[in-house]
Amino acid sequence: MKWQFSELQTYKDEPLPFNETVTLKEDLLTQFGDVIKDITPVNVSGFAQSDDDDVLIHAHVTGELVTPSTRSLQPVTLPIDLGIDEIYIQDKQHEDRYSDEESVIVVDDGKINFDEAILEYIVLSIPLQVLTEEEMTNGAMPTGEDWSVISEETFEKKKQETKQQNTPLSGLADLLKDDEK
Repeated sequence: MKWQFSELQTYKDEPLPFNETVTLKEDLLTQFGDVIKDITPVNVSGFAQSDDDDVLIHAHVTGELVTPSTRSLQPVTLPIDLGIDEIYIQDKQHEDRYSDEESVIVVDDGKINFDEAILEYIVLSIPLQVLTEEEMTNGAMPTGEDWSVISEETFEKKKQETKQQNTPLSGLADLLKDDEK
């Protein structure tokens, strides 16, 4: 989804509505192939409108993507359902009009490539922890030869046990056991 900035500036009174299906698979796999393994074509609907020589774009994006589980690397299908609000400006001085929380992009070449915004929002929407259905229900951690993954709670418990066993006098406890016999 690409537009000329000057074309979108003509939509001051009435917004330019859009509803398109966009295929981003090639770009996503090229740029983020370690995070995203597959993606369906995404539906992008919304509007663009000019306001004080700036362009506001509001979009709703839906679809599905496949990403590896953060625990086992098994593929997990996640829904995409996100909103995008972007402000495009040509004059850098217009940045002062907007708060720090708003996404403001300076357009240098007169072209708005909204596909880039969609790509970024999709990647940022992936949770830090992604688990398969099986991993969520049984809670089993992966194991291998001479290694296993443990939860943070188990790690803290083992850490406390090790601390208690490594006190300066813990070695003397073994001496007393022989005297009791």
